Amino acid sequence: MTSIEHKRLAPTLAAVDLESLLSYYQKQMREEAYLYLKKRGISEETAQLYRIGFELGKIGFYVDQNQLGDYFEHRVIVPIRNYDGDIVDLIGRSIDNKEPKYKALYGIDQYLFNYTALEESDEVILCNGIFDVLSLSQAKIPSVCVPDYGVFKEHHLSLFAGKRVYICMGNDEYGRRESTRIEAVLREQGNETYIISLPETIRDINDLFVRAQNPVEAFLALVNQSVEEAMLAPVAPDIKNSTVYLEEYMKRFRGQVASIRTGFSKLDTLLFGGFGNGLYLLAGSGSIGKSMLLKQMADHIAFEETPVIFVSWDMTNFELWSRSIARIIGIAPQMVLGGKVEPEQVAEANKHYAKISKMLWMLECTMNTTLDQVAASIERIAVIVGKEPVIFIDHLQRIPVQEGTATLTWQQQQAAIAFTLKQWSREWDCPIIAATALELGQDNVPDRVQASADVVMIMQPEKSDADGQQSISLALTKNRNGTIGNIPLIFHNDRALFTE
Repeated sequence: MTSIEHKRLAPTLAAVDLESLLSYYQKQMREEAYLYLKKRGISEETAQLYRIGFELGKIGFYVDQNQLGDYFEHRVIVPIRNYDGDIVDLIGRSIDNKEPKYKALYGIDQYLFNYTALEESDEVILCNGIFDVLSLSQAKIPSVCVPDYGVFKEHHLSLFAGKRVYICMGNDEYGRRESTRIEAVLREQGNETYIISLPETIRDINDLFVRAQNPVEAFLALVNQSVEEAMLAPVAPDIKNSTVYLEEYMKRFRGQVASIRTGFSKLDTLLFGGFGNGLYLLAGSGSIGKSMLLKQMADHIAFEETPVIFVSWDMTNFELWSRSIARIIGIAPQMVLGGKVEPEQVAEANKHYAKISKMLWMLECTMNTTLDQVAASIERIAVIVGKEPVIFIDHLQRIPVQEGTATLTWQQQQAAIAFTLKQWSREWDCPIIAATALELGQDNVPDRVQASADVVMIMQPEKSDADGQQSISLALTKNRNGTIGNIPLIFHNDRALFTE
């Protein structure tokens, strides 16, 4: 995901007149803004056509007595419009490379940029960013993009019905993977699709148009090459992906795989460093401590300053917080839940929890909360933090059945939910760890459910003692990219803590 900041503005700004606000920014266009656009190969005429504005950051703008001030300081500002042409958002790009490079007013992510291209042509370039579209627009080549705070989603598909789509999402590992993902979903709905490969050292389409001597001719040659390759091989040879494979291997060879430590060293070893992208299922019988273990892992990851989203259909946010506070104090969770701890102790523990809570979002769900609603919340949070979070789901059996699946068996419903979570992990390129209950007599997750999982972990009780310690075996029965094995754990009920 592109580095971007989304800021929750004052409630009165929800009804701001974006037309007037944009007009204000257009009047602030200065030589330094035009100079930046010129460096990006964008002409003054194109800036005027797309109503690009600028904010010096020295003069505040007021709406109903609320100051927007220097929110877009030293940024060129581009309006985002809906399909009817109404402005729905503004996005600013820093002209001095100040982070975040892109900054949205609202962070609305359901729209594309430059809908006009879809109306005017049956062929369209689906590219990486706003400046790619501006470059292609100057060359009279129809193109669209998802603005720089979003990703291409299924609800965009209908806009491309019946169109030939050329995809070019950036010349890095993420861009190539994203191009492949988008091509797959477009092909599923019957689109004729082609992936455009850029030359080495060229970052994206805008970079090509800035650096190439004859950029239009060079780009059209790349388009023709993508068509010719597809015609010669209806299914592209794997040589097209060899660069991606080599990049991935070299990352692993150098130990640069972005694994996220779980807080349990032996588990990290079996998982090659910790959680990677994919679906992890944590299974066990009722009341064995799945939620407690998930929350302990979530707290550890958030404390290490990786964003975490904890989604629960099983416990309230207060119940989850109580377990974390009990672990910090070192007492049984029932003491906190029952209000049996001195307030000063709880307040002191809450100060420690503050560092965790800065990177932790807890979504308390009801039986009416759908997966689609959860997905929308997750995407909004990802926009706020500017990177994909680690997602914990507690737990599968309580997730409401989606419309149209009421006729499925229980196992088929769980399999469909697991498949959806797996697709989320691919789309968002992040780990998803979900708890699921084992029914009486089950010793593993049903085959249909675990088919979507990359890793299956089974919590099995061993023995307990008089001190309230419960020995538990955490068995990895499936590990798609590693080895299986058993990790002995001890749950200290008197401290709300799992240890190896």
